Amino acid sequence: MGHDIGICDGNELLGLVRTGNLEALDRITRCFGDRLLAVARQRCRNEEDAHDAVQDTLLSAGRNLTSFRGDGSLEGWLVRMVSNACYRMRRGRKNDHSLHTTEAQLHSGDETPEMAAHRGEVGELLEQVLMGLSAQDRAILILAEGEGWTGPEIAKEMDMSPGAVRTRLTRIRQRLRSTLEPVGVEV
Repeated sequence: MGHDIGICDGNELLGLVRTGNLEALDRITRCFGDRLLAVARQRCRNEEDAHDAVQDTLLSAGRNLTSFRGDGSLEGWLVRMVSNACYRMRRGRKNDHSLHTTEAQLHSGDETPEMAAHRGEVGELLEQVLMGLSAQDRAILILAEGEGWTGPEIAKEMDMSPGAVRTRLTRIRQRLRSTLEPVGVEV
């Protein structure tokens, strides 16, 4: 990720955001992904929550692109969303009564170093696959898997035929499967 001058032009990106253009989500991810993850790592309690907070923020940004008023910077809006996601996660855990019961059985659900290394490897592989997709394919995958949109809904939004969306999703999922199944992850 990181800033790329060509895709991170503030005025152009803001124009895409204000019109609800889904390319804005791809650019936001590329331009601000590292910064959002750094903020999430500071504010969330663990690495997994940090990644979840960034994912939640990007999905929420995708749903609410046109609601960005432009009172502050786009990056500031996204950072606030990540911070709020971490806050909600902390509150949710604090208020989870099952964590405070004295009758709960303790079990060694702690992650071993091997498990953490495997999770990190899977995360890197997934990031490689996602960043290797075209912006359009990444948007289709996010809408289908992240937002739960149907093929016809995606087709209408992206000005494609439902058949083209189905074909692309099949190819994207095959690509994910061929990359992740060898390391023991079912797709």
